[in-house]
Amino acid sequence: MSSTSDRVALVTGASRGMGAHVARRLGEDGFSVALADVRDCEEAARAVHDLGREARAFSCDIADWEAVGQLVASVEAELGPLEAAVQVAGIYRIVPFLEMDPRSWRELMDVNLDGTFNVVRHAAAAMAPRGSGSIVAISSTASWLAWDDSTHYTTSKAAIIGLMRGAAYELGRHGVRVNAVAPGTIRTPGTAEELAMPGVEASEARACPLGRVGETADVAEAVAFLCDARRSAWITGHQLVVDGGYSTHGEASGFGQHTDTTLESRV
Repeated sequence: MSSTSDRVALVTGASRGMGAHVARRLGEDGFSVALADVRDCEEAARAVHDLGREARAFSCDIADWEAVGQLVASVEAELGPLEAAVQVAGIYRIVPFLEMDPRSWRELMDVNLDGTFNVVRHAAAAMAPRGSGSIVAISSTASWLAWDDSTHYTTSKAAIIGLMRGAAYELGRHGVRVNAVAPGTIRTPGTAEELAMPGVEASEARACPLGRVGETADVAEAVAFLCDARRSAWITGHQLVVDGGYSTHGEASGFGQHTDTTLESRV
């Protein structure tokens, strides 16, 4: 267990799934954790509190610039200086390219890209004057692999990598590190129903050299590493791929055809 006593972390998209697991994992590392989502985060915050750490639940739509600024200010006022920020919140919905319109395009960009910018920018502004901090954004293997009927999603996730690298370059002189974690197929509340369909999980597992689909714990461990200033002190501008080896051979996947997180969640 790392020594991160009295440090504060913010996790967005933290009501369930990857975000909730990241929050618990950072709590295990000794962080006090602020959990934010458009959904209620109280249950996830209690899980962190049960580890003996301070935890606060906040309601925030990351697509709202002003709301994210107020979120960061509230976190620092209630818990203390922000040392780590993890941008997990995001949405997904398939739309064939020839059916895509500005509304469906902006729906994903507002949250996945603009929301990520809002979180990274406000967190960095709080961290930079103190000369330290770690920011981690959740991207996706879709940032370089095209998925079925998901051009808007691929674009949003690819843009996050450009944002991460540019921010890492500019913020390095301020002691702030910026990285990304790119998950492959992960079992979450948003994907569980599709994975339970006949043959789907087995097919996804076969596409991974490690022979299984990912769990939220796999992502949480990667994030915890990048948030640890001792273990990852000289790592910035990097995308850590957590996909069981799926992207080593470029096999295409139809997974996601029955998944829609735009209406039910921003995790």
